[in-house]
Amino acid sequence: MRHSTQTALDEHNLFDRLDAALRAVDPEGFRVVPALRPDSAVDAEVVILKAESADAGAKALSAEPAVASVERAERRLLVRFAEEAIAATGAALEAGEPAGLATSDLNPGRRVIVDFCDPNATKALHAGHLRNIALGHAVSSALAAAGAEVVRQSHIGDAGRSMGEAMAGYVRYAEGGTPGAAGEKSDRFVGRLYARYVAEEGTPEDIAPEDAAVAHDLDERDDLAQELIAGAQAGEDDARALWLRVREWAVDGQNETLARLGVHFDRLIYDSDGIPAIGPLVELALERGVILREPSGALLYQTDDESYPHLPLSRTDGFPTHHLRVVATWRGMMMSERGSELIHLSGDEWRANVTHVERLLRKLEPEMEVLPSKHLMHGMVTAESGELSSGKGEALLVDDLLDELAAHPQATAAAHEGAERRGAPDDLVTIALFGFCLDRPLVKRLQWAPIDALLNPDTNVGWRIALAWSKAWDPANDAGAAGEVEAEAGENAGEGAKSGEGAPGGDGPGSRGTGNATGGAYRFAVLQSQLHRRMLAPAVNALDFVKFVRFLGHLSAWYLDAPPDPRVGRAMRATLGAGLRATGLLRPTRL
Repeated sequence: MRHSTQTALDEHNLFDRLDAALRAVDPEGFRVVPALRPDSAVDAEVVILKAESADAGAKALSAEPAVASVERAERRLLVRFAEEAIAATGAALEAGEPAGLATSDLNPGRRVIVDFCDPNATKALHAGHLRNIALGHAVSSALAAAGAEVVRQSHIGDAGRSMGEAMAGYVRYAEGGTPGAAGEKSDRFVGRLYARYVAEEGTPEDIAPEDAAVAHDLDERDDLAQELIAGAQAGEDDARALWLRVREWAVDGQNETLARLGVHFDRLIYDSDGIPAIGPLVELALERGVILREPSGALLYQTDDESYPHLPLSRTDGFPTHHLRVVATWRGMMMSERGSELIHLSGDEWRANVTHVERLLRKLEPEMEVLPSKHLMHGMVTAESGELSSGKGEALLVDDLLDELAAHPQATAAAHEGAERRGAPDDLVTIALFGFCLDRPLVKRLQWAPIDALLNPDTNVGWRIALAWSKAWDPANDAGAAGEVEAEAGENAGEGAKSGEGAPGGDGPGSRGTGNATGGAYRFAVLQSQLHRRMLAPAVNALDFVKFVRFLGHLSAWYLDAPPDPRVGRAMRATLGAGLRATGLLRPTRL
């Protein structure tokens, strides 16, 4: 039987107070449905699930100090909150207090590692990475907002053949040079040289389509790239020094881009960290019959999957593929992170890898809990011309996208003077980009939109939220001190708030357009703030943020259409701020 979606209740949240009163009568007898329309005559409808509990429920709600009136309408109880309750909650929100917005009680005691982004140390981040980054950052932010201990982690690819190709690109085309001397951001410098080397050397054409994800690693040519990466892994001083230098340039540049988005990682782990463990791992896997060594010397895992019968783990010369390096990394974490949850985000093009690596680990270590404990897979990011990829140097880079959006007249017009106003172009652009990425079901592919569509509130919910955030922080909304607000609210709360005035369908205090301290738009803004907990709880449980972001989008659309009102603006700062914080849509320094 259905009841409130929350197990925890907040005594400061108006709707939770209804739940608390009703649960004391019958934990499964009622369901509270908050009103979602600004012109609604009631603030909440309580669905009566057990008729025998209806009278007791109505009596309990009538005794709740925050409630002004309760009316019975067949299988529903129609509830109107007291003016004092709306006024007090609103005044707290305006003062920057999280009245009814606290969520740290929803998921306390969990320790969760969230692994996302996972770039190769060979190039700059491109638009194809943005969906993974936005989702991973949202998962991390939401879990933290819900009270979990969160470790943000990114797994850097620095040990495959592509790393050797980046090193070879530097040696062949720029040896002795630096990004600074070239006048380039360091990750773009590395990416340009990598792409040039790959373009001139080409990629193997005899790789099976299902092995496209590890095509570079299966390339057995004896060239400069292979010589350099093999030398680095063998500990040769010059090759290792070059490897570390190129890796540092790439990662430092990527981190600069992530910082622009307000994304940080508590730890970076590298493919190369697991290389020493591969030898013993292979011996154990062969001994236990989990993997096979072909007569050619190549290692593979038989999947029993007709669509992908063999997972290639190494080349004939023993060079490990990405698949084997991932097995080593996750097995290492299974030993070092026992008791932790590990959520890993990846595009669905890695589904075969994810599925069969997990099965391999279960067979290899049947007594251990396999990590990652959950894989969150999303559709690929595509452009009108097809898949977004930087392998040929043609992808739209995140830095370029940020620059172009921030300089666009739409963004500069929406920004307020000074970053301290929470309305700088970079802040608004981040909301637009991440909101665009989150406003899609995970299973669907995400086709990247042109700039004009990204900065259109009708086509991008993220930009709609950004415009509402900008409007809320308009300096005009700073008019009026908190003390004046509270005094006004008290004066207008009026006598008889519990006597039936303002009841559903009435014209008493709180009715739309009365001009009261808690009337019309202000009342709706305050009540919408109280939905934050109810929206976040299921989003965290399902790790799905579409409904949450669309809730913020609908609220933003209403606010953008509402007449300017400083008190509504200040209340919206708190509500939108809580939503932006919980979804990672805005850089933390701006909250």
